[in-house]
Amino acid sequence: MNIKGVQKRKALIVGENMKDNKKEQLAVRQSYKKSNELINAMGKGTALSQKLFAIGMQNITIDETNNVVATIYGTELRKMFKSTSGSLYEHIEALCDRQVKGATIFDWNLLMKDKENGKIEAHQVVTDASFKNGTLTLRYNNSLTDKIVNLQKDYTVLSLAETLKLKSVYSLRLYEMLKSAYDYKKAITKESGVQVFDYNLTELKLELGIINSGGDNKIKAELEKDFPDYDKIDELVEKNGQTKYKEYKIFNRNVLAKAKDELNLKTSLIVEYDPIKSGRKTVGIRFFVDKNDSGNEKEKAQVVNKDEVLDELIELMHDYFKIKEIREIAEVAQYDIEKVRKAYDYMLDYNSTVDVPIAFMKQCIKEEYYNNKANPIKSKRNSFNNFEQNKVDDFEELEKQLLDN
Repeated sequence: MNIKGVQKRKALIVGENMKDNKKEQLAVRQSYKKSNELINAMGKGTALSQKLFAIGMQNITIDETNNVVATIYGTELRKMFKSTSGSLYEHIEALCDRQVKGATIFDWNLLMKDKENGKIEAHQVVTDASFKNGTLTLRYNNSLTDKIVNLQKDYTVLSLAETLKLKSVYSLRLYEMLKSAYDYKKAITKESGVQVFDYNLTELKLELGIINSGGDNKIKAELEKDFPDYDKIDELVEKNGQTKYKEYKIFNRNVLAKAKDELNLKTSLIVEYDPIKSGRKTVGIRFFVDKNDSGNEKEKAQVVNKDEVLDELIELMHDYFKIKEIREIAEVAQYDIEKVRKAYDYMLDYNSTVDVPIAFMKQCIKEEYYNNKANPIKSKRNSFNNFEQNKVDDFEELEKQLLDN
């Protein structure tokens, strides 16, 4: 039985984590909220659109037209594209221009049910994009604003690090859906351990974006019902030519099996599944889901590459420190970005001139001066600017120097 399979896999992961904890690691505590309504909406999208949403939630505002605006800086974009040098322009062009690449960020569309008001709505999620000075700005549909920001209930906390590791859009969708379902059921039942979730096969394909309404009013009308006839929907989408992964064995091989393997390898979820059959025909999928809570660092604190941390610190502090000095500061902080940021802000606001900034930073991190509330500092930003700043006009050159060292 697959519950035993999940438990066996969990035991293996616990052992591997004990080994991993002995290695030198860097913990980055980053997560984001996503409304369950968005997670469980039917529709299609790309893996990149999902990842950009996750990254963008770290820095969002609401403009005068009530649109959520997400700002994503070059450092984050380079991580996502795994690009350490060269221009980001080609990557962004492929994201936005259908003539360059088939699927774009504008192809993230949702079909949302509003049962209380008896209607169904279709939304294009990303409405506008702008790329200037190495920074990508995305604007989201203002009909979705209350489902993106200021979430007080009915949301799921997702790991940014886990999201960014997943390559397949189906893995990303399953990760969100299963974590949302698991967290909700655990909160209701107050029970840990393996949770079981059943999906109708057509329903699952709709939620994964493999099939969609395609503008067909008959399909939309059926989906508006509290209990849609998925057999009827299956017939209608086939008539519309949506036959991708029609056969279960192909769907299982190319979607489910690959997504399960990726989730088990790269996330805190432990997933197994069985087909639900009616006679010989597979009509649904039963998922068995558990979470790896042992040591809980896999979920709460993902290991990242030190070079990625140095990239962020260089962008933050290259005006005042050489790359070698930034590396020294990072080592003292054990590559804890928050410690470095706090120490840096403390130094910028220090109420007298700092003669030897690198020594000050190191001592500040060691002694945690920034936590000394009994000794408040006066804002005197840049009071230590009497020492010569590093004159580097091209940040690309900084990255090149880092890679060469």
